Amino acid sequence: MRTSTSSRWFVLAAAGALVLSGCGYGPGSVGAEIDPASTEVVFDPNAGLIVATTAVPTGFDPHRERTAGERPYYFPVFDRLTRLDENLQPTPMLAESWELAPDAMSLTMKLRTDVSFHDGDALDAETVRLNIERAKSLEDSTVKPFLSTVTSVEEIDQHTVEFRFNAPSPDFAVSLAGPVGAVMSRTGISDPAVDLRKSPGLHGSGPYVVEKFTPSQSVTYVRAPGTNWDADAGRLARLEIRYVADDRTRDSAIRAGEIDVALVNGAVSQAIKQAELAAQGSTLRLVERETNVLAALWLRSDRLTDPRVRQALVSGIDRGAIADGYFQGMCASSAQLSRAGFAGHLQDFEDPYPFDPERSKELLAEAGYVDGMDFDLSYIAGREALPVISSDDLARSGVRSRLQPGTSIEALTAYRTSQTDSFMFQVAPMGTVAETVKWIQSKAGLEFTDPLIADLAAKASRAVSPEERESSNADLVRALADSAAFVPICHFNSYYLVASDVIGFSSATSPEAQYMLDLRSVGRAK
Repeated sequence: MRTSTSSRWFVLAAAGALVLSGCGYGPGSVGAEIDPASTEVVFDPNAGLIVATTAVPTGFDPHRERTAGERPYYFPVFDRLTRLDENLQPTPMLAESWELAPDAMSLTMKLRTDVSFHDGDALDAETVRLNIERAKSLEDSTVKPFLSTVTSVEEIDQHTVEFRFNAPSPDFAVSLAGPVGAVMSRTGISDPAVDLRKSPGLHGSGPYVVEKFTPSQSVTYVRAPGTNWDADAGRLARLEIRYVADDRTRDSAIRAGEIDVALVNGAVSQAIKQAELAAQGSTLRLVERETNVLAALWLRSDRLTDPRVRQALVSGIDRGAIADGYFQGMCASSAQLSRAGFAGHLQDFEDPYPFDPERSKELLAEAGYVDGMDFDLSYIAGREALPVISSDDLARSGVRSRLQPGTSIEALTAYRTSQTDSFMFQVAPMGTVAETVKWIQSKAGLEFTDPLIADLAAKASRAVSPEERESSNADLVRALADSAAFVPICHFNSYYLVASDVIGFSSATSPEAQYMLDLRSVGRAK
């Protein structure tokens, strides 16, 4: 017998409550984070930190980045030209300042003069030029789409570069906060014997160097020798980041004191509730950040070629019930890419495919599926709640879902290689809507080929005036929703359980994605 959607999420939530009741957390208050700027704070220079996350360590070469999940692993090693602040706006890092030409056809950037790489090379304009040229010319570069408008990088003087474009590029400084702007030493990129995918060596200027790399498992770092240009970075003697896929394993490890930081799965309501209880003790605190990450069901348009089928899938899932029911209000229901308060969010947005099982059924019939259709729904094993609820919803439209669990790598690979129709995962907006579309098409494997979206993304990325930018971004957001490239569900926050003596962790998190960390300035109290 098929149960209703509300029954399904109630049963799942009740099961989580049973787990919580046996945790044994005592009463108490959530501890406040120590202010790293306080004059009373004394950092322990010999401290270590172990972080457990769901991002997989697969390599260190920013220009060959396969997923954004590699960034927490190469951020401690490779600095970028810019970095994003709390509002996802670019701020100085290796770049001291920059000026965009009025027509956005060039950007002049002043570099810091006090930066050295750990192999002895110094940061200068030539190094930046060589890095950008490498990113554009590598055969397997994954950042080429973000450099499509760059025609040249000119060395104005030793510490000044000018990026010249073949089209207006007003958001280029945003791109430089990610893998595009990661800078490696001249030696590191010119020596053919160096394989940055396997080892970054001493070719970074970040606060740490890699001591041990176990692919798809963990990375151990030690503080880099010498004095770092960033006085607030490198506060730990040792840092280890582990890939731990299982939510219960991370939770057990931090409660047992085996690790110091544990990512809490924000896509699982029970995990959040359990973390809140854990933070009531005296040794842990819960760090929460609102993010622009969208829980979504990715759809393969090369398998689901009829747009009416994709539209039927979007209108066949009750997103509001999932947000309010299963997530109990901890995930903000959304029909568009960006969350309220983030770039690209439209106040006057109208959902093109609201929940309507009857309309969903009609769309399937119009596409030739009068008797319904079979549908592959893949997901990460152990995270069956959203797939189960979505499957139950879709059944009302005549969609017969085949649930296909796998490890995160297995599920993503199956989706990217078109072995399955869909993948229940997330979309992590990348600063601007146009940059996000580039990421979706080049990295996420969302194989939609709507030429309108490509044209609108190009227009949005080249808009200079505020009015033109607002208009073109709005057009792109609406077109992306109209294409039914994915089923938007809700925006969720990031959550971490953190040992009480860890300092500066809140600033290490990012509104970009729940797994996105830059641990350069995190330390521990002495």
